[in-house]
Amino acid sequence: MAQQQVTDEVAVRCAIGTGLLFVVTGVEVASGVRGEHGVVLLLTLAVVLSAALDRPHALLLGVAGWAFATGFAINTLGDLTLGGTDLVRLAVFVVAVALPHLARGMR
Repeated sequence: MAQQQVTDEVAVRCAIGTGLLFVVTGVEVASGVRGEHGVVLLLTLAVVLSAALDRPHALLLGVAGWAFATGFAINTLGDLTLGGTDLVRLAVFVVAVALPHLARGMR
């Protein structure tokens, strides 16, 4: 019988992905990467990391990526806002992490 690894659990991979987003957010803040560049970096990382997850966990990771991007790349000190552009950004994160999973389901 093959021994199961802890990373075989999708929830563990989701937690690792969220932790990586957290670390990258800290690096962004420390290095002064703000605004669109910071958002694009976190969005790209969220999409790449979501490939190893199922759809529900990918969506969770997308929301976490949005929260870090909004709270630190756009605003300061973790201040989450829900204005029009914030909701558009949330939709972009969710759709971006969901698209690869939707494409897999259509094959």
